[in-house]
Amino acid sequence: MPRYLFINENIGGHQTVHAALRRIFAGVEGIEVDFVDGQPPGLLGRILRAPVPGLARLDLDLQPLRSQLVHSAGIRRQVKKRLADGNVDAIHLYTQNAMLGGSRLLAQLPTVITTDSTGRLNAFSLPYRPPTRFSAAMSRVALLFERPVLEQAHMVFANTRQVVESLRSADYRFPAQRVRHLELGIFSPYLGQPPAPRDPGRRPTIVFIGATLERKGGTVLLDIWREHLRELADLTLITFEQVPAEPGLTVVNDLRQGDQRLWGILADADLMCFPSVIDQAPNAVLEAMVAELPVVAHPVGAIPEMIVDGETGILVEPGDTDALTEALRQLITDTELRARMGRAGRERVIERYNMVDSARVILDELAAATHARTDTVSPPAGGGDDADELVFGIESDLSEQFLGEWSDLAERTGRRSASRPAYGATWQEHLGKGRPAIATVRRAGELVALLPLQARGSGSLHWNTVHRLLGHGLGTVGEALATDPAALRGLITGLHDNDVMLDLTHLPQDSPLLQGLLDAGDWLVEFTVDERCPVIECPPGVIARDLRSAKSIRRFRVARERTAAAHGEVGFVVVRTPEELDRHWAEIRDLADLARGDNPGTLNLLGATHEPFSRDYLTREAAGGHLILIGLTVGDRWVACSVMVTTGARAEGWFTCHDPEFRDLIPGHQLIEYIVDHHDELGVTFIDEMIGASPYKLDWQTGGYQVGTVRAVPVRPGGRGRSRARARLRTLDALTRATDVVGRLRR
Repeated sequence: MPRYLFINENIGGHQTVHAALRRIFAGVEGIEVDFVDGQPPGLLGRILRAPVPGLARLDLDLQPLRSQLVHSAGIRRQVKKRLADGNVDAIHLYTQNAMLGGSRLLAQLPTVITTDSTGRLNAFSLPYRPPTRFSAAMSRVALLFERPVLEQAHMVFANTRQVVESLRSADYRFPAQRVRHLELGIFSPYLGQPPAPRDPGRRPTIVFIGATLERKGGTVLLDIWREHLRELADLTLITFEQVPAEPGLTVVNDLRQGDQRLWGILADADLMCFPSVIDQAPNAVLEAMVAELPVVAHPVGAIPEMIVDGETGILVEPGDTDALTEALRQLITDTELRARMGRAGRERVIERYNMVDSARVILDELAAATHARTDTVSPPAGGGDDADELVFGIESDLSEQFLGEWSDLAERTGRRSASRPAYGATWQEHLGKGRPAIATVRRAGELVALLPLQARGSGSLHWNTVHRLLGHGLGTVGEALATDPAALRGLITGLHDNDVMLDLTHLPQDSPLLQGLLDAGDWLVEFTVDERCPVIECPPGVIARDLRSAKSIRRFRVARERTAAAHGEVGFVVVRTPEELDRHWAEIRDLADLARGDNPGTLNLLGATHEPFSRDYLTREAAGGHLILIGLTVGDRWVACSVMVTTGARAEGWFTCHDPEFRDLIPGHQLIEYIVDHHDELGVTFIDEMIGASPYKLDWQTGGYQVGTVRAVPVRPGGRGRSRARARLRTLDALTRATDVVGRLRR
């Protein structure tokens, strides 16, 4: 029977999370779950975390970090004792701040982290106190404690898309494959049965929930109610602060986490107002929604993900008290609107924010982490010391046997289509101008790591041979493949020992390969950010109206209706098989030529130069079940298309084009709306829009990542090794610039 240890700061809403998990796990058979909850510090702890007069005003006292470290110290003592007792298979941590300074403890067991924030996000995007000129430096100090904890995680579940993006940023460089968006959910009796119907003729009540009035916007609400709404509705404040009694105002000061009175208070209310300007993923909003209360709030943190503006509540920009007052007045006076939004809100919580579903996902990941750790430490088949030896090689013969091994490795570890042999081998066959140099690592004869490279240069001069990713120049994001960190280190070591000079374009900033080169210490690495790739995360059940406003969705529909009235019916064609691709190829190619007619300098992957490669490549991907091609049609005419290639549930936007005549149809938006609405049947949950951040892509993005150019030169042993590497790096830059000039002259 697996035994898991759940660790929690036990602060604010974190208490609510563990209280819900306790309820759920009590009814789950086949597992044992123990909980470690943070406790208030003693006298010494309170002294150590107290603000330092003078320094606090300048943000030089590191008070937030000191407070977290004091809190973590008590938790670490509990965890150390629990681990000493044994019988723990894996750890779940909520959040990383609960174990600052405890990375060595976490390293003993597989760890999964769920978090609602990051230190950098709190410091700058959600500042809980005004930043000063020293805040950036102090935040970097805090990172030194936060990063080691995160690095121990097999997986990090981020409650909000904002946190996902922060973890993947340059501040954390957390591998994208190890962070997932998980809408954590709540536990409520109203998940099973709605509250009793409210009397439409009674005097409405507004409810507010917030431990502190100032921080959660309660003072703003109180002022608005007193000045404008007192005659229309009552107000209930659930807070720890003391507020003088007055007619129409009810203050509840003694409600603590897990108090069942909350559900009765919500059932007696008619709407909720949560005007906080600094928040992350407030449980209070979801608790109100599941009680069929429409919510008026500001679009901060994850609140826009929770509330669908105009459908489950109303979102108002922070600082606009007039708009906030009007939104409240509208809901107070419109009983039918309140009821409709309340029902829609409860349905949304049931569908997306059920803690039972979240707990199941966490348990599945803990089981996967446990198995992964077991697999890592188990001796390979055959046993013996030689079985674990990593053997580096450079493969230039793209035989069918080798391509099969490459394909198997990509299926197990790859996230990007450019890392599969269908792309690399096809590009080499049709467009390659150098010899393939596929860097490989084998363990007991099995292929465990690979970097698809091409050697360019004469080779007569040592520094004149540069290795680039297969597909260099086509703007496709590439990556190394590796089954485990040891295999990746073996790949980097082999490249170094073979004195391979790397010029890798469009490598993700969060690439494990880039981080491995930086961590190795015997490489001189230069990384330049080129651009940002927007992404759209689509968990199961999500549709377009969950990501865009009702106004935007109406705009897309009106554009279709106008086009249909003028030119003929608007429809969509889905192409997935080689036969379908062959049948529609002429239409797709002609559309691409037409789309590039006004801008001949733009890369046309379906044009004469690249057509043989593109057709062969897409046919191979279709044969493997990896192609999704969506065509937008007007009458019998193709007017736009989006070509995507999939790796598991990840879809990459490989090529998009449209007929300029139908610009008013806003075809980019139409294609994305269709893909999002049909992503469940298409089998994708993550849409990577790749290179080329067009405005319409940015409008849909839920996150994104940076890509750039990596130039890396091995540092050879000896006193002058680093200076020689710098000279070679400068030479590499000069060669690259010269190549770019020649390319422009040829065009």
